[in-house]
Amino acid sequence: MSHYLQNISVLSLCNTDRILFRLCSFGTDAEPWKRTWSRRHVALALVSAIMTTPPEAEAVCVVEAPATGIDAGLVIHLSSTCTPAERETHAVHGEAIMDAIAKGRPVDLLGVIVRGDLIFDHLAVQATSRSPLPTPEIMKVEDRVDGNEQRLVRKALSLRDSVVLGAVSHRSTGGTLRFEGPVNFSRSHFREGVDLSRSVFKERVELSAATFDKETYFVQGQFVQQMDCRETKFGSSTRFHQSTFRGSVDCTGALFDGMAEFLEVIFEQPATFERSRFGMGTGFSGSRFKSRVSFSGAIFSRETFFGFATFENEAVFAGAQFLGSVDFSNAEFTQEDDLAKARFDQAPLLAQTKRLESAQSTGLFQTRNGQYALTLAFLIVAALLVAYAVRLK
Repeated sequence: MSHYLQNISVLSLCNTDRILFRLCSFGTDAEPWKRTWSRRHVALALVSAIMTTPPEAEAVCVVEAPATGIDAGLVIHLSSTCTPAERETHAVHGEAIMDAIAKGRPVDLLGVIVRGDLIFDHLAVQATSRSPLPTPEIMKVEDRVDGNEQRLVRKALSLRDSVVLGAVSHRSTGGTLRFEGPVNFSRSHFREGVDLSRSVFKERVELSAATFDKETYFVQGQFVQQMDCRETKFGSSTRFHQSTFRGSVDCTGALFDGMAEFLEVIFEQPATFERSRFGMGTGFSGSRFKSRVSFSGAIFSRETFFGFATFENEAVFAGAQFLGSVDFSNAEFTQEDDLAKARFDQAPLLAQTKRLESAQSTGLFQTRNGQYALTLAFLIVAALLVAYAVRLK
């Protein structure tokens, strides 16, 4: 009876896999020691198959295919389970992206590899009339950016968690590039340069946790809504020269590895550069901070320039470290500043800087040279007192 049950057990294992059929047949008809040997090897083979085969859900590369229809956008989402080889298989060419944009369709890519350049100069030029703007400052900005010739990106442009191998550029000097929808580059890696100068962003711009290996240019840009660059890694050169931020700016924890240029920039809403790191020369000269700005905990490794900058609201520098020279010449603080709470390895240049009297008097002795001057003054006074006491004797 037991011998019969053993054979039934082996046969039940045989039914699970045809590959083991011959081993099982051999195990049911052979001598007892051969049947024992067969059953052991069948069990080992099954255990090995279970241990080496991952669950089906973990091995599948989930791909959300684009919707169909004449108005469908370019939508491709790859799950985190996709291997590098599978991502290569589903790579998107830059021409396909630009074709969707030219047709006025949204682009929503997640976890993909983008091959080829994204050249926005190839979009058709559309003649538009200048729209009325509320403030003289913005009118001056639009004077810099000719609004008569425009290239339009009508729908949302989203490249998230992706790798862009080609360049992204709009280098035309004859007009503007207008993004009507939101732009989201969060957590993407741009291997080549990005130049979106002379662009108008009507909706939110998201650059958080993105990595730019080379230059990143937004010269003469207009940001109507919020711009986020939290934990963003900028490459060899970053330029926002003569740009206007009508919405808030949040660059908390950003890394500007190369030159960082924010010359003649208008910040209309709060700007945050807390814990940001500036690796090379940094310029905010001529910029206007109309709302609160915070550089708390920021590190400036090289030369830094705030010449002719205007701080119309609270300016926070507490905990900031200036490891190189810093120039505040001709800058204007309309509220009491806290430069005294920052660390200066070299005395800051404050020639013709407009500051409140209380800030000037306390800030002088917080710099290293000011502290040396104060110590020297105390020593001189003490020496005079000692000399006077000796003379009285």
